[in-house]
Formats: sequence, structure tokens, C-alpha cells
Amino acid sequence: MPTSTEDRHGADLLLLEIREETGRLIHHPIEEVKRLEHVVEEGDSPATMLLLTLAVAGFALVIGGIVIAIALTVYYNG
Repeated sequence: MPTSTEDRHGADLLLLEIREETGRLIHHPIEEVKRLEHVVEEGDSPATMLLLTLAVAGFALVIGGIVIAIALTVYYNG
């Protein structure tokens, strides 16, 4: 199924933005996290949905890890 030129340009733009965000996050993580918070609040970036998805997934992983650690502790010490 061929994609239109506009769809391909949009995908290329999103990929370029993701690469730039990743590069900045690797080089200056604390400053970049603060900047990304503002990007998500504004919602103008094509990467906003990806950033929100990653934030929610990260939060869910942390909570899940805590729940699993508590469950294993209770199971083996109970």
C-alpha cells in the first residue's frame, strides 16, 4: 500500500525530531528532562505523544517494580 508524499514527509519529520530529542537527552539529561516537560505542556511538537507514552510507561514500570518487590518480600519472609 503506497503512502502519500505528505504522510512520508510527516514520518520523516517525526523520526528526525525523535533523533534530535534522544541526542539531547543523552548529552544533557537533567536539562533535557526539564525542557521536555515544557514541550509536553505546550503540545506543539510531533513527538509529544511519544514523550507522554514513555513517561506513563516509565511510571508504570516503577510502580510495578515496587509492587513485585513487596510481593516477593512478603512471600519469602512470610
